[in-house]
Amino acid sequence: MRKKTLSIVLDAFIVLLLITIILLIILIVKRGEAPMEAHETQVETPPVVQTEPTVPDEKPEEPEEPTEEVKADLLARCNADGVNIRKGAGTDNDVMGMAAEGDEYKVIGNHANGWVEVEYKGSIGFIFGEYLDFYYMSGGEYTPAERSEVPNLD
Repeated sequence: MRKKTLSIVLDAFIVLLLITIILLIILIVKRGEAPMEAHETQVETPPVVQTEPTVPDEKPEEPEEPTEEVKADLLARCNADGVNIRKGAGTDNDVMGMAAEGDEYKVIGNHANGWVEVEYKGSIGFIFGEYLDFYYMSGGEYTPAERSEVPNLD
């Protein structure tokens, strides 16, 4: 009884294996035919011939005159928090505001006593130069500047 059951199972397995092999062969043959069908329906196009455009003889353009270099704005960026902005160049002048680290101001000029004159809220303010780093701003790019590049006002 056992041999008969085993024989039936083996026969069924062999039949399934043969069916699988036949299906695989059919799939392989169909895949091989697909490119051929596409090739048969493909229309040949003539090659593209490029010709060089003809340009009339023209007088060569004269180089443009160099334009004046656009002067970049000189900016001062505060390098500390809680820095006083005063109405004059000295600590005896009234405080008109306070600068935080990273605040930027347009530089007007440098005073001999170390104070830097800046534009502050539409007027003139003074910040002690040790609390400032200087930059040129042109076309959205920062270029570091030295304190010696700040114009002297005294």
